[in-house]
Amino acid sequence: MTFNRQAGFGRSVLGLGLAALLALTACDKGPDREKVAADLKAGVEEQLKKAEGPAGQQVLSHSAVNVTPQDGDTYLVSIEGLKVQPSTEGYLEVGTVSYVAKPKDETSYEVSKLTVPQSMPFKAPDGTEKGKLVVTTKSFSGVYSKALTTFQQMDAEFADIIATDDQGAEVGLGNAKFTVNVADKGGGVADATVKAILAGLTAKEEAGGLFSVAETQIDAKYDSWKLAEYQAAALTYQELVLKQAAFLEQTATGQSGSGSAQPAALTPEEQKALADAITTMAASIKGGDFKLALKGLKFTEAGAEPFSMGGLTLATVIDGINQEKATLNFDIAHQDLVVTSPDVASPVTQASLPKSGNLSIKISNIPSKDMVKVMTDNLPGVTSGDPAMAQANAMAMVVALQAVFQSSGAKIEIAPSQLLSQLVEIKADGAFDVQPQAVFGIVGGLNVGIRGIDDLLALAQKTPEDYDAQQAMQSIQMLQTYSAREQGADGKPVDSFKIEVNEGGQMTVNGKPM
Repeated sequence: MTFNRQAGFGRSVLGLGLAALLALTACDKGPDREKVAADLKAGVEEQLKKAEGPAGQQVLSHSAVNVTPQDGDTYLVSIEGLKVQPSTEGYLEVGTVSYVAKPKDETSYEVSKLTVPQSMPFKAPDGTEKGKLVVTTKSFSGVYSKALTTFQQMDAEFADIIATDDQGAEVGLGNAKFTVNVADKGGGVADATVKAILAGLTAKEEAGGLFSVAETQIDAKYDSWKLAEYQAAALTYQELVLKQAAFLEQTATGQSGSGSAQPAALTPEEQKALADAITTMAASIKGGDFKLALKGLKFTEAGAEPFSMGGLTLATVIDGINQEKATLNFDIAHQDLVVTSPDVASPVTQASLPKSGNLSIKISNIPSKDMVKVMTDNLPGVTSGDPAMAQANAMAMVVALQAVFQSSGAKIEIAPSQLLSQLVEIKADGAFDVQPQAVFGIVGGLNVGIRGIDDLLALAQKTPEDYDAQQAMQSIQMLQTYSAREQGADGKPVDSFKIEVNEGGQMTVNGKPM
């Protein structure tokens, strides 16, 4: 399966949800239900237009929207001829997606009974079928808020999701659950939480290999989000970035012409609008908390399992995006790593393989507002119609961003982190200050403690002819020249290393120059 087709699968599912969940616009209960239906239809069309993007650059398209009054003050909304086109390789022919909308009050709708075609073909530009997407809709319910222009509450579950292509590749998902909750804080500001649980993810290679993840959990929280402002700015940003991308693609391929269909560079007014959109998006959100947790990762091929991992977690917390200073926390952790491929078969390599571990980094005093200003001030040059000028301005912007960060007084902290293998344990922590006068941009130190060096050396010495053992012995000998050996609480030796860097760029390990 090509990269674009795999990306198409993900975008297709996203497109289905986006197009199907558009119970949008105001709707007052009243006797004129035909008028209510007409207003609802107009609103859905408006939101679809925003979601689909500008003409010629659409990733979504549809042929018609029909809204029919039903029993009990409900309305059946049908979006017909829906297509998702993630790339020039083809499109996903979704067909008709429908749902039932019921006015809850003057500011919100209840949405239910989502119906999505169970089988949808992926077609080439000439209409030839190249694959298909199969999905079963198990349940869907939600409440759409007019004030927030988004779902205030949503629960959805899909099952037996399978995407295939004509080359024999296949991506499957046994079950997918989505939950959205938005707390209205007033004044167009909201806190939002989004959760997704994906079970039984599989990706089959054309050659027969199979990668699988037993469970994927995604958690996201958005703090003090000005939704309406952000969405309007994001639409402007999307439209102008797509226009600029089309122009750059035309320039790169050497196409030219004077026809109206030829992409044009951004005008000065559009360049300013793009800069304003970025400023607005940055000012519209205070921060967020994002976590991705994978369980039961495996790769199997020809009856063997060369790779498996019990769990992998990525987490990011950012606060102060719309403030003078921001803080970023990043954490990554893994458990139960097993690799059995021939290139890591050496006993020494297996003994030092990091079975589990974590890395935790915190960056504080990030000059968020100043960095956004540098970006927006330089955007007109970066989006110049002259490619050489645009490239030069892009490089200048990167230099300016580095200068702003270097003079910000930012601090980088390595919170207690570790790697654990069969014989070796490595622990680390430290802190660095970002300083403009420093040769490497930072001043500070990292504390590293290693247990098990002697055990690893003894194992390597048993197989001196092994290349990996030779490399290990050389590395251990180098470490021993810098080590400050101590006795741990368990009586076993701990080799400690204090790695420091000063303003002049000199690096030392336990006071010894490197």
